[in-house]
Amino acid sequence: MTASPVSAPAAAGPREPRPAAGGLAEGLRRTLLGVLGAGLLVLPGVLGPVPAATVAAVAAALAGWCLLVAAAGGTDRGGPTAFVRDRLGPRAARAATALYFGGFATGQAAVALAAGGYAAAGFAPAGDSGWRAHLAAAAVLAAAACRAWLGPQGPSPAARRLRLASVAAVAAAWWGLGGPLPGSGATGWWAALAAVPLLFGWVGLEGAVPSAARPRMLAGTLLGLAAAAALYAVLAAPPGPSAPEPHPVAAAALGAAAAALCWSYCRTNLQATAARWTELGGRSRRGGVLAGAALALAFLAAGAAADWPAAVLLAGPGTATAALYCLIAVAALRRPRPKEHTA
Repeated sequence: MTASPVSAPAAAGPREPRPAAGGLAEGLRRTLLGVLGAGLLVLPGVLGPVPAATVAAVAAALAGWCLLVAAAGGTDRGGPTAFVRDRLGPRAARAATALYFGGFATGQAAVALAAGGYAAAGFAPAGDSGWRAHLAAAAVLAAAACRAWLGPQGPSPAARRLRLASVAAVAAAWWGLGGPLPGSGATGWWAALAAVPLLFGWVGLEGAVPSAARPRMLAGTLLGLAAAAALYAVLAAPPGPSAPEPHPVAAAALGAAAAALCWSYCRTNLQATAARWTELGGRSRRGGVLAGAALALAFLAAGAAADWPAAVLLAGPGTATAALYCLIAVAALRRPRPKEHTA
């Protein structure tokens, strides 16, 4: 959950979208801007090679979910939390907020480990991404928490677009050069379970679904979902046997760039975590930053101590995202509650 989805102040994370009119191109643009981001580096960097069929199955399930939510009026006008509140009440809305907080906080362990893994793989092409990667991840997490502590201001919209373009360029370059993926890979039984962590790549979709009354916009949303799935399928695919060995200098530069970009997303996502903390009754934004960073660090440390595969760190945000999507789907099956009128 960036992103997901993933729902935060304008500074970071999945946001409550503003109403927008438009057709297919607008739906495509908004969906891609909403869901693409750290997942382009985190999924291949932490989850590792994933069968294309798994990615396609997740995308197909999400397409059906989009159609269900669109038939109920969509979430892009008021946002997913308001959508749940209108149909299931304030307790369900609070549960959605708690899922956002948990998903954001645990997700930063994966984002930080992706940063450490890319740095280790870039500067140690032999593939040592063990304890060095975890130490680097802890340093990234601490630095991101310090920056989030200092102020709530995140990147401007222009800076966000530039960051997304940079992420896409670095991910494409890493894949094109055949760089070693830090992730542990998804094979055997884990290939089936990888569907849950893969949801990390679509955080943000939950607030971008238009009403079925706007069919062109909805078609653009579905097209954006498919385009994101195609990108993830390519980036997370195992390198071919003829993939060239990356030049050490290029690998080091790309590793450093990927780590820096992951740090940037970790920072803004911790700011989003802090916003959810205050919505849940936390006394201060800074307390939310500390709570989110502490939970992420605990998750990271547990993974290192238990020698979990790196991909397991995505199970936390993936499960939170799946639960949030299920909650929204249940809300979509209910009629909006009548609004109380006060004199």
